[in-house]
Amino acid sequence: MKRTFTILAFFLTLTMLSASIATATTYVVEPVLVAQPVYAGMSFYVYRPYNMPSGWFVTFDGYPITRTAAGVWVYGSYNGAALLPTSYVVGSIHPQSLPIVQYVPSAAVSSMQQIQVTPLPPLPPSQPLLGYPVPAAVTIPPTYVPEWTTQSSFTSIGTWNKLVDRMGILEKPRVPIAWKGDRPEALFVWTGKSWYQIQARPGISEKPSEMIKEHLYALTRMVKNNAFEWKDADTALLANQAAVWGYLWMGRIAPSNF
Repeated sequence: MKRTFTILAFFLTLTMLSASIATATTYVVEPVLVAQPVYAGMSFYVYRPYNMPSGWFVTFDGYPITRTAAGVWVYGSYNGAALLPTSYVVGSIHPQSLPIVQYVPSAAVSSMQQIQVTPLPPLPPSQPLLGYPVPAAVTIPPTYVPEWTTQSSFTSIGTWNKLVDRMGILEKPRVPIAWKGDRPEALFVWTGKSWYQIQARPGISEKPSEMIKEHLYALTRMVKNNAFEWKDADTALLANQAAVWGYLWMGRIAPSNF
């Protein structure tokens, strides 16, 4: 009888210990491999901290992302404490060049204390600060303004939302391109002076890669005749402008990737 009681006490202690361990379980972040449907073969890892809103994840370089209704992964941006999706497609451009911030884990504040600060009297303009000479005026370089931002023939595409919902940079020739959906009615390619329109063939539902394939030579000739050259500095600026227009930014793309 005594032995039976000892065994029961042992199992009761083990049960209580297991319960205490279960209640003290630490949330473990598991990486998840996801695919980016707009880029053939692209996949990357994300994780989901315990305090992220439903449907939101964080990339391994620290940026919040979510998936649109169409299944496209896009970066998020903070509006106060709220996360809102942007038009920047993950994989389209380096996030450090975008006006978005990294995910910051929330921290608990134990207490707050107010301290009265007495402002110092202003120094005379001619008096050096802390014994150091007053630095000379700093020359600020002029802000770079691309030519296309002042061309109405280029910026007019911002009003073509019935035919455009995404933009990017075509790889060869290296020029801006815009279209709508996976099976667009038309592609619009910037040739340096105007948007060249490529219409889908009647009665045929084609992908953008199929539509543009037969026009690459003609596009290259038009770009060269117009002496147009796309600069690296323009890419981030166009990405920001595309977001202002409400278009998804697809980044640098090759015909085989979209």
